[in-house]
Amino acid sequence: MYVKTDLCDSSKCTIECLGACQQIHGDDSPLSIQENRYPIINLEKCTRCLACVRDCPLGAIVINQMPHKSAQLSEIGVNKTTEYCPYDVSDTLHQMSEAKTIFARVQYDPSFQFYHKTEFSGAELMISKDLPGYGRFEHELCVAAWKLYDSRQSIQRPGIGLDPNATEIGVKRTSDSNTLTQMVKRAARFFGAELVGIAPLNRKWLYSENRRGESYDIPETMQYVIVMAIEMDYDAIATSPSFTSSAATALGYSIMAFVEVELAAFIQRLGYNAMSCGNNVSLSVPQAIDAGLGQYGRHGILITKQYGPRVRIAKVLTDMPLLRDYPDENFCKAVVRFCETCKKCATTCPSQSIPYGKEQTWSGNSPSNNPGIKKWYINVERCYGFWVDNGSECSNCIRSCPYNKKDGLFHKAILWLVQYAPWLNRLIVRMDDIVGYGRQKSGAKFWKKFNQ
Repeated sequence: MYVKTDLCDSSKCTIECLGACQQIHGDDSPLSIQENRYPIINLEKCTRCLACVRDCPLGAIVINQMPHKSAQLSEIGVNKTTEYCPYDVSDTLHQMSEAKTIFARVQYDPSFQFYHKTEFSGAELMISKDLPGYGRFEHELCVAAWKLYDSRQSIQRPGIGLDPNATEIGVKRTSDSNTLTQMVKRAARFFGAELVGIAPLNRKWLYSENRRGESYDIPETMQYVIVMAIEMDYDAIATSPSFTSSAATALGYSIMAFVEVELAAFIQRLGYNAMSCGNNVSLSVPQAIDAGLGQYGRHGILITKQYGPRVRIAKVLTDMPLLRDYPDENFCKAVVRFCETCKKCATTCPSQSIPYGKEQTWSGNSPSNNPGIKKWYINVERCYGFWVDNGSECSNCIRSCPYNKKDGLFHKAILWLVQYAPWLNRLIVRMDDIVGYGRQKSGAKFWKKFNQ
């Protein structure tokens, strides 16, 4: 705290600062008035209650801090690079209907083999087998962990504070893209996102209609998508395909819901429109790639540099003018080269739903595969069929992926080798197997974190 003597002029005020300080601290207040009528602050006694700052009509008392500087792009995580698209798209690519996704078909397609069979359908049978990680506790925990995600669309606030009619929409006080980008990214991380990226909204990634076959109406003013990655617990995913791993997945989704709803509310408070999205509204993985968060893997999941595929993706669409991020070209190319060699996700997939071939294709064999992107296409029906039999989701492909390691020096060293010494990829996969990475583990290490 200090006094700016160039602004302080006792002839223009009634020494409100002294009265404010004495009201808090009494006669022994840390602020006193010198003979020259300037206030002086005893910093050893000052409690930084800011009463003097609030009451000074001239703005002459300020907090002693470094002058504010506009954040540079590097400070807010914007990747400065040339335009680069990490995936090939054909001219035949079109918007996909959300009604064709596997979970929509479970709900609304009577011709689907697993119509009205949830991933928990086989849970009771698995519980009766008395297998490690398949107990009543883990199952109920898993179902409970979905609660927030499944109810996110019904979240409403009837007002703010004591005003029941208050609106969430604020007033636009800034339109500076640099400032707004900085605020949005900091807010997203504050709410719980590990990774945040921004991309122009590619409307081909929007679903043409929702799960019921009703048209989505996304205003043309929505120009940007904010994509956030939520880390899932390493030790819990290591237990896949047990219920413990499934609980970590469900919790990841509910954290997604919390982050996206809170960030949308924050953006609205700044006077802009925002629409939160989980797995609905649009395809998540290509938008995450566009926003610079990672690249497609053989298993069809986003691979990030920090956490591999061990993340869940939340999105917020907005008309806020933001600065975009760009894909990391070297990392994206390295992922494809490594996936061509690795195939661990395919070998550990219980339903053998992941292709083994080196070459990517332009289409898959399922109506839930949207053709027009060159990638590895997953047999989603077989994958979901195993979930039904297993009584919960499976994350073996995430668990076994060599990119799935705890972030640290060892992980960074492997990333460097994969990127700059690709001729070692086969050796890296072999060493990964020898060391034991990707093998299923018991839940003992994970649950130990929660022991009293």
